[in-house]
Amino acid sequence: MGDIRPPDTGDLHVSVEDLDAAADYVERLRQYVDDTISYEMERIKERMKGDSNNAQAVPNGTPFGAYEDARMQWQALTRSTANMEQHLKALSTKLAALKKGTEDIAQAFRDTEARNAANGKQIERMLESATPPPSTGGEPTYPYPA
Repeated sequence: MGDIRPPDTGDLHVSVEDLDAAADYVERLRQYVDDTISYEMERIKERMKGDSNNAQAVPNGTPFGAYEDARMQWQALTRSTANMEQHLKALSTKLAALKKGTEDIAQAFRDTEARNAANGKQIERMLESATPPPSTGGEPTYPYPA
């Protein structure tokens, strides 16, 4: 097997605005999955019920017929539809978690920037309030006595 190297991200810079935009995009994707695709799944399941006005005349019949092959195909379609619905629910859950994680990262970025700004101001105040070293006409000695 070959070695798997991490992707080359080059000169990648991500801002908090990029993270906010990504979270909004992921939310739109989740809404699309929840609304549009889930609606289509419901339509598929409704069509699979068949025509209730024309009940099957043959016991154990399916919309595909009553032969063994038709029943097997119908069961496979039913399983496949159920699996697709489960995958859509899982995808929606994962998109919601991705959005939450992205928002958490953006908030941590904001918090860090605010702390850095506060620390920078505190350092400026400390430097401004510090007394300058005594000026002597001779050679400076370090460390000078305070």
